[in-house]
Amino acid sequence: MKQVTRKTVIQYSLPQFGVGLLTTMLNNYLIYFYQPSSASGLPTLITQGYVFLGVLTVIGFIKAAGHVIDAVTDPLVAGMSDKSKNKNGRRIPYMKAFAVPFALSALLIFCAPSSTPGLLNNIWVGGFIWAYYIFYTLYMIPHHALLPEMISDAGKRVDAYTMSSLFFVVGSMLGYATTAFVSIMKSFGLSPLAAWRGTFAVFALISVILLLVPCFTIKEKDYVNSVRPTVSLAASLKHAFKNKQFVILTIGQLFEGTGMAFFQACIMYYITSLMNIPEEQSIIIMASSIVGSLVLYPFVNKWSKNKGKKVPMIAGCIVFALSQFVICFADKIPGNSMAIAIAFALVVSFPFAVLNILPGSMMSDVIQYDTIKTGVNQEGIFSAAKSFITKMGTSIATMMVPSLIAIGAVSGENVTRTGLMAAAVAGGVFCIVAIVVFCFYKENEVLTAIKAAKKMTKGTFDLEDFLSIIGIIEYGKLQCYSDSTRENPS
Repeated sequence: MKQVTRKTVIQYSLPQFGVGLLTTMLNNYLIYFYQPSSASGLPTLITQGYVFLGVLTVIGFIKAAGHVIDAVTDPLVAGMSDKSKNKNGRRIPYMKAFAVPFALSALLIFCAPSSTPGLLNNIWVGGFIWAYYIFYTLYMIPHHALLPEMISDAGKRVDAYTMSSLFFVVGSMLGYATTAFVSIMKSFGLSPLAAWRGTFAVFALISVILLLVPCFTIKEKDYVNSVRPTVSLAASLKHAFKNKQFVILTIGQLFEGTGMAFFQACIMYYITSLMNIPEEQSIIIMASSIVGSLVLYPFVNKWSKNKGKKVPMIAGCIVFALSQFVICFADKIPGNSMAIAIAFALVVSFPFAVLNILPGSMMSDVIQYDTIKTGVNQEGIFSAAKSFITKMGTSIATMMVPSLIAIGAVSGENVTRTGLMAAAVAGGVFCIVAIVVFCFYKENEVLTAIKAAKKMTKGTFDLEDFLSIIGIIEYGKLQCYSDSTRENPS
């Protein structure tokens, strides 16, 4: 097997730039696009108000249902990928097949055919949102599963996830510049609606090119020699949830991710409706946060390598939770609103750096720990099980946000100050729960097992190492792991 080089890591990571663009389109701008504020200049294309079960808006229900579909399909796709018999590998063929549909469906979400609200637009948006999440799963589950298969060393894995996250953040940064691109397109005489759609068309084109890079530059069989699992999907899922540390980490990331989803869905409202900052100036605030995060990436990377990932994860959640409570009163803080917004953006850049790098790396540690403990290698199903839970949490946020921000709204309003405060508090509370859950994560147990197994493969495993992990893994299973690792070094 070939060693994974920095070039290979970059090739693997480049799609995250495109994913950052596409997810920013949906998470930050979908609700804003279809449930626009009066300052946006956008027409109302989707019926607003609590029209579903008396508590949900149409767009809230559509997007929440999309997340549910996304979550449900994760284990199915993971099972198919894990058991794939394709001669070119288990992961890359899926990525190659679904890169274009993934990006194209994201664009079509914003291209509802009717200029007035109605059933046609509802069906169009719902259909393409649901298609998007299916294609997202078909591309991203194999993509996520590929990295821990190629890299077993925990330190190198942190570096790889840092690189991958860096591309995601830079892509997100370009996505956060949406309003600047919209303004440029408006200057050429385009309507606000056409300008937004033109911007998203450019983003989709960039994304699909980058999504295809690893499909044509990485030969999976050169780096991975994994054995296909023979157990059923149900048995695989049961196996995953028997891992206590995996369950703890997944639940913690569920609440952390849900809190972040609240913030992402509301950020444009915080800027334009709460702080009365013009839409076209939002790029300054977004850029401040992204640049701040990038500056902190090396610090977070080094901190996690030296002291572990648990403490930085908890610290990030604490700062983020506090920031959500503070933002409730952002419009009441004396001083220049732009300066206040930039200061807030710099504060949240720390949790952004932490939460972009560490969750994936921590989950890879747990997956490797389970392989050591049981002798079973199922990266895909673990990634899918985690993704299923966290996406269900995101669906909750997506379902709640459109309804929360409209609390107290009168005819003609889509968002109120009271509603934005409620959404911010909800996001903060979810992060507080995440902090409590992460406190139960036994990182030392996980990392000790990984370190001992690594020593064994190098022939430096001694009695002290054995005694340190006795009770965690059975010797026969450890030997099984050792043999398989020797066949598939990274």
